Amino acid sequence: MNKQNETVLLEHLADTFETKLRKADRSIGTDIPDPYREGRMDAFGWAATYCRLLLLLVERK
Repeated sequence: MNKQNETVLLEHLADTFETKLRKADRSIGTDIPDPYREGRMDAFGWAATYCRLLLLLVERK
């Protein structure tokens, strides 16, 4: 995989995880009980951060 493709993929993944995080955050006020919501939010947040950090490493190479 070349640098440009890797950059595009990491940006897409980070954006996807951030979108999922916002969606989970908006669902907090709903009356539907979800014991795994906070865990999913943490996972999406960490995944987005990890992708952004990898993106920085790829861009520096």
